[in-house]
Amino acid sequence: MMDKDHKFRILMEGQKKGVSATCEKHGISRTLYYRWLNRYKSYGIEGLKKQKRNFTPVNKTKPEILSAILSLVKKHPSYGPRELCYLLGDIGYQISESAVYNTLRSHGLSTKQERLRFAKGKKKALLKNDISFKDLASGECWLAWATYYGDFKGIGPVYEYTIFDYKSKIACTRLYSTLASDNFKNLLEALALPVAQSLNMELKFLCFFEEGKDMENFSESFFTDIFTIIRNQGFALDIHLLKQGAYVPEIQQFRKDYTNRCLSFLMPYIKRETSFNGLKIFLQEYVRDYNLHHKQTYQEKDYSPVAYHVHTTDSKMILPLWAYMDRLY
Repeated sequence: MMDKDHKFRILMEGQKKGVSATCEKHGISRTLYYRWLNRYKSYGIEGLKKQKRNFTPVNKTKPEILSAILSLVKKHPSYGPRELCYLLGDIGYQISESAVYNTLRSHGLSTKQERLRFAKGKKKALLKNDISFKDLASGECWLAWATYYGDFKGIGPVYEYTIFDYKSKIACTRLYSTLASDNFKNLLEALALPVAQSLNMELKFLCFFEEGKDMENFSESFFTDIFTIIRNQGFALDIHLLKQGAYVPEIQQFRKDYTNRCLSFLMPYIKRETSFNGLKIFLQEYVRDYNLHHKQTYQEKDYSPVAYHVHTTDSKMILPLWAYMDRLY
């Protein structure tokens, strides 16, 4: 009888080496493989345990239901929670009217005017006012930046793009060879937002640093695109430009410490003229280890960034399978 860890390793192997070859190697059917995969997506690694009748799924359909609600809001923005609840029932989702209302409220869609604005894709103004950082909870405020590492022999120019949670210090980081707004969009869509959904983050703010070359070439349309991407994924937040001196000093220190940590890790590989794709993979492994295992002090207790978020928000850690894998991008 396979335990949950054995099944998890088979799932990862299938993603890397192909499902058919993996199933043949381990003597299981493709049907069973995908059954395990679907249980993992719904329940996390606990879903790979031997099934019991009293097994209660963890957040079984939350992302799916959220997506259905937002899709219906776009089609029928004048409908309130009751009408949306009926429509959800018609397409197979059993959810209470109060649950629909709470979902709308948490995404800034509780009024008809807000739903109409959401359906039209109208963006909020880019904000430059201060944020009360001391009142923020884990997963509520993201900091975004791009840092130029240098132009290295045999590799070329290297930029670090990072989206960093202010409170938990969870980091989503990728390397790119150019300074371009599309790289931020890619990082957001392919990595940061899926992680936020998996960890049930309640995002309120996305902050860019106004000073620095990373903002010089980004037009107003960039922020419009970012806002649209975020809203389409079910989050309602404000986008801020942080002026130098208008935010707590520790924010700049977070950025400096994290960037120095990543660059220090990469330098031995850079000196060996490792390929750019190789650097990407090595940094993925490093950031994954940082998020899951690198302990830091939070209010006199030590946690890894992900463990701190799970502890303070009382959420479940169900990261997507790809979060544990090395992927080229």
